Amino acid sequence: MLKVRWQHIIATLLLIVSSPLLASTIYSSVVLNEANSLVEVVPKQAKLLASNYLAQRTLSDKTEKSPSAISRDESDSRTRTPGGTIDALKILAKAEFNLGSKQSALRHLEHAQTIAKTYKLPYLQIDLSLLEIRLKWLMDGDQATAVEQIRQLESNFTQIENPQLIARGLKYKTTMLKADIASASGELELANQLYSEAKPFVDNAKSSYTLIEYHTTLGKHLLRNKKYNRALSELLISYWKAIESDSARQLAEVNQILGQLFYERKVLDKANNHFSQAADFYDNYEASPLLAPILKRMGDIYYRQNKYNLALVHYFNAMDHERMQNNIESVIDIRISLAATYLQLVNYTLAEQYLDRAKELLEFAHIPRLQSYAYLLEGGLAKHQAQPEKVIENATKALEIAQKEQDLPTQKASYQLLYFGYELSGNYKLALEYLEYYNSLATIEQQELDLISEDAFRQQKDFVEQTLHLTGQKEELDQIHNEYRKFQKITLTLFVLCAMLFIFLLRRGHIINLQKNELDTLNENLFTHSRSGLRNLRMLNAKLPASLEESSHKFEKWHVGELIHEPLNDRLRFVMIDIPFLRNMYLQHGYQEGLKLERAFGEYMKQKVEHPARIYHFSDANLLYIEPNNERSTDPELLFSKVQQWISEFEPERLLNRVVRIGMADYPFLPRAYTAVNDKELVDLLLMSTSTARTLSMKEHSSQWVYLKAIENAPAASLATGNIRKACKHSINQGLIKVHSSFKNEDSIKKLLKDE
Repeated sequence: MLKVRWQHIIATLLLIVSSPLLASTIYSSVVLNEANSLVEVVPKQAKLLASNYLAQRTLSDKTEKSPSAISRDESDSRTRTPGGTIDALKILAKAEFNLGSKQSALRHLEHAQTIAKTYKLPYLQIDLSLLEIRLKWLMDGDQATAVEQIRQLESNFTQIENPQLIARGLKYKTTMLKADIASASGELELANQLYSEAKPFVDNAKSSYTLIEYHTTLGKHLLRNKKYNRALSELLISYWKAIESDSARQLAEVNQILGQLFYERKVLDKANNHFSQAADFYDNYEASPLLAPILKRMGDIYYRQNKYNLALVHYFNAMDHERMQNNIESVIDIRISLAATYLQLVNYTLAEQYLDRAKELLEFAHIPRLQSYAYLLEGGLAKHQAQPEKVIENATKALEIAQKEQDLPTQKASYQLLYFGYELSGNYKLALEYLEYYNSLATIEQQELDLISEDAFRQQKDFVEQTLHLTGQKEELDQIHNEYRKFQKITLTLFVLCAMLFIFLLRRGHIINLQKNELDTLNENLFTHSRSGLRNLRMLNAKLPASLEESSHKFEKWHVGELIHEPLNDRLRFVMIDIPFLRNMYLQHGYQEGLKLERAFGEYMKQKVEHPARIYHFSDANLLYIEPNNERSTDPELLFSKVQQWISEFEPERLLNRVVRIGMADYPFLPRAYTAVNDKELVDLLLMSTSTARTLSMKEHSSQWVYLKAIENAPAASLATGNIRKACKHSINQGLIKVHSSFKNEDSIKKLLKDE
């Protein structure tokens, strides 16, 4: 009794750790997991990883019969278990098969079978046999032999001890293999029945990977048999499930099949979209054999859309990848496609070159589809070269192959080419006959396409996606409803607390908003002129010292070498503007009208002054204007003209005194001593220059300006006496400060400044 129970435990353990009941086996070895994930995408890399795994580890002791010896526990990186060894050999076999080394793949499976027999692993023996049957069937296409081998293998299930533990997994694998064989043989009803028999296992497995693989396989079967609507439904299930489970490899595979589906249905924009998504994934892997066919098909799409240059780009990219894969059929196909594209581009020389190369390769490969296409292209070239005999000869050869292969599109193209050929030769009776054949085939093809219109196909896609979305939403709703019933009391309590908190926050937010509005009003009243609305002197006193201090600090850093480039953007020009009509408008227009006029003037000046320049209402009739002065040689006359224009354009219909008096100075005032003049002293200099301009203006009865500018090497000591006005006058006498003015008599201006 104890012995039987122990055997049962071992069999159960084997089932758990080594049985690939699901489509995706998870190995304890990271190396095998990576190799298995790459076996379809990059078989060369998968082969290298599996080979290194076998070469770098030694097989565990053959005399050890404990479960650990035959499990897939790879905690010791120096050894490999029999199960792990068989897994590595299976990966090697699939990789060799994908690389075209069919016999090497079978040898690896034979080696794995030997190990499975040696360690008495009957489940793995059957699993290996299933894989061997599949690979041999893919090699020779012998359906009858494959079905007979499966039948014999199923009879061996009864020889396994405790078969009920593993029968479901084996039954699923054998059923899917039989369904794939039936599908490839065109036995649609049998294949549908077998796929339906496998569905319960997929539903019970609760594995997203298995679900995606099943619906993808079923979608490929339906696509192969031209059941486009049903294929679309199955593939969209896989598509959205792959997105939901974040399975990038499966999503790329589904995108490739969806692209082919839409391509065959002639919905080219959708096909290109899905192919592009698949290509983006495979392009991340170097030398992936799956990328070239996708690029080729994208080129076919652009060819059908008459975008021949884009088609050429994709054909050449596909050809670069095919050189690494060395697949002769794909190489011929690409060259024929290039020849067809160049023929459409009326480049007969290149078209003929690629066609000749394809014909040379076709001598070593029997591929009727490509041979007939090559004849059609050769006939097309002859048509453009006005050689009707060659057109008829090649079209006839293509037609014979197409009729033998029952290739309707090629037959149609052959009839069309024969029509052109006989028309060129002047045999209009035969030309008309072949044109009728062509039209009849075109009608048949159109009738097939009309069975499912493109619009209906698109609508069905949307409907299926919405159905899938609603099904997922229903499941989520049921789950949320159950959770809601479980935590109903907690939710109610949290709701009450949140409501109270919300009311508190709402009240607090209302109070904060009121306080903010009050603060904004106070700030506006505090820092703007009460009548004009411009920034006032209080704002100037608050902002100017800090701004000038920061600017001076940057200039000092540049001066001592901490900054590479001189900070020209920090140079400023200060302009004090005296506007007489602001002083007299209340006397001239009255209080109410004066308020309106001053407010209008303030709004007008705000519009004229562009950032980063700024303007302040310094006193009743004085404005302080500050703007960047990136270049030291900026002509003050230009600035004066701009200010004069502002004043002249303000309400030109009014009778106002348009005279302006302007005093100007730059900051830094002393080019070599940046901090020698502070904000208050700078304003004092402006007041001096503005006062001088005002005196000149009253004397000359016109607008005047005065600009004080220190020479380049003026020392800081020249203005460091404590009395900025007196120091400025002294520096003017010494020539350290130059006086520029609209009044050309410099001596008179200096005399006026001395009198200030």
